[in-house]
Amino acid sequence: MSGPRANRRQVLTGTGAALASSVLPRAAMASTSSTVILQTRHHVLPAAVRRQLGANGAQVLMLEDDPVRMWRGQWAALLGQRKTRLLGMTRWPEFLLIRGLAAESRRHVRYQRVDVATGAIVWLIA
Repeated sequence: MSGPRANRRQVLTGTGAALASSVLPRAAMASTSSTVILQTRHHVLPAAVRRQLGANGAQVLMLEDDPVRMWRGQWAALLGQRKTRLLGMTRWPEFLLIRGLAAESRRHVRYQRVDVATGAIVWLIA
């Protein structure tokens, strides 16, 4: 007998809520560092979760099709800073690109796991 199954929206809401509540406590948000949540068109956080993250001082950005261009272009000042914490729920190839770009400013993966329901990688780089 199997238990109730969660749909994709429930999984994304749960994962986003976990990011908002456990990974981003208010005390950490009050520090001098910036927090950026990167989402993809495949794994968009629900509006309520985005609002909660924004209220805690995080900036939610949609990851562009070319993460390197995004990193080097318009968002370079924010994404390239060593003090900027990056959180995301992305596919594996995007995670590998972001991990490499963050390593250029000596930031490394602090947390990562695979969300089995969606196949996404949930991660924190600081």
